[in-house]
Parts: sequence; structure tokens; C-alpha cells
Amino acid sequence: MRLCAIDVGTNTVMSVVADVADGRLDVVVDEERFARLGQGVDASGRLAPEAMDRVLDRLASALATAERLGAERVVVGATSASRDASNVGELRDRVRRELGLDYRVISGAQEAEASFRGALALLPTLDAALVVDIGGGSTEVARGTREAGVTDRQSVDVGSVRLTERHFGERPPPPDAVAHAEADAERAYAAVAFERGEVPLVATGSVGRLVGRLVGADPVPVAAVREWRDRLLVLAPADALAVAPDVLAGREDVAAAALLLLHAALVRFGADAYVPTAGGLRHGLALAAAEEGKA
Repeated sequence: MRLCAIDVGTNTVMSVVADVADGRLDVVVDEERFARLGQGVDASGRLAPEAMDRVLDRLASALATAERLGAERVVVGATSASRDASNVGELRDRVRRELGLDYRVISGAQEAEASFRGALALLPTLDAALVVDIGGGSTEVARGTREAGVTDRQSVDVGSVRLTERHFGERPPPPDAVAHAEADAERAYAAVAFERGEVPLVATGSVGRLVGRLVGADPVPVAAVREWRDRLLVLAPADALAVAPDVLAGREDVAAAALLLLHAALVRFGADAYVPTAGGLRHGLALAAAEEGKA
């Protein structure tokens, strides 16, 4: 079955068109579009009208790709910003009316489980992992095996956009702002009620690939994450973009917070390196949709 799965996050709209059969996923095309749906949501609890307009535009583009490539079904999973926004119903209604799509808001636990499945789907040699999915509004942590699935999962309300809006209004941020952001991350990860054990730590999606692309390493050592975190924290967004435009375009203002969260996760779970994967929530949503289609 050819499916399109779309992850509407706090910062990005990410979509994959894939052929799914017998629990295996072959990617046809994988796309990332920036929409910043979570603009101001942490403070206001509401989606901004212009942010909803951006998401409608990005969803329309993803739908056009799906139709061009012959996807039989299109599914949407919306995450942290949509969970937190009191007016998400307005966006849901517009998506259904204008695009004919079901705008499904998923829970943090559902996001953690789908992200785990999607992460391992593109790491075929890995049989067990602790998967960390750092998003714009929340971070999901899930532990399990390929055979048994997820055994532990938890979502915490820290993400790169959320931390940036809370603490990094001044750029580059002063030391006390960085300390407050680090404290936020540490408190959030301390609430995760399980440990990594002996399995590798896998970081999904754009944040997971970010440092790997910057340093050209896989697995990515914690020292490299710390080095790039410290480097980006002392730069204004425009200066950060100039350092690595091919990697940071679209996330230059939140990349420092993302790496702060990634480094804090590595410290919390006692990992000296992480494995990056292109797999993530959208791939897990595609696998789940294929299973639903068989039922």
C-alpha cells in the first residue's frame, strides 16, 4: 500500500510517501516544510491565524505530492502545539473543509510510540533502543525492542520552540537565560520514569540528524553535541545560519535550544553518543495506517 503520512509539529510539517507491506516501509519521498504552528502557543495557549494559514499552505503542498505519487491514503498526526491550543478546532475544521483531510491530534504517548516505530523502521540493523524525539513543543522518550515494541514511553513539555520563546528573547542569550533553559530541560527529563539500560540512544528526525550532518559522524559523540551547542548559543540566528546554511535554514533561531535539549538528554540517560535516524513520527504513522487498512 502506498501511503502519505504527515507530521504537523510545532515548527515543521514533515511528510513521507512510502510503500508499506508486511511491516516494512520503503520511502518514495520525504519532505520537510517550515510552518512554525507553535508561534506564541506556549504563552497564549492559542494558534495564531497566520500560523494556521502557513500550516494549510504546507499541508496543501504535501497533499499535492501525495496525489502526484499515487498515495492511496493520506493521514495526519498533529502534535504538541495542536495539543496545547484551545482553538485547534478552528484549524481542524479548515483542514477538513479546504483540503478534505482528517486533522488528527495525537497524544504525547501516541507520539512517543509512533516515533519509536518510525525511528527503528529506518535503522534495520538495530533491534532495541531508547528513542528521543526532540520537537518544537515537546520531547518524546520511548524504550523498547523491534520484536516486543515499546515497553516504556513518556512525553515531556520541553521543545526547541518552547525553550526559545521562554528564555532566548535576547540573542545571543545571556548566561542566566541559558542556565534557566538548562534547568527546564533537566527538570523535564528528571520526570521520565525509566532508564536507558544497555540499549543505544537514538535521536530522531531533524534534531537527530543536525549534529551528525555538522560533524559527519555516526554515532555522534556527546562532546560534538556539547561543542555545537556552545557554539550556537553565542551566535545570533543570522550568524548561526551563516555557519551552516544548508543544515540550519528554517531552524536557525531554535537550533541552539534543540542542541541544549539533545545534550541534556544524553547526560540524563548516561549516553556517550547517539545514533541519528531519518525515521520518526511520520514513518510510524504510515506503518500504523497500513495496519489499520488491513483490519
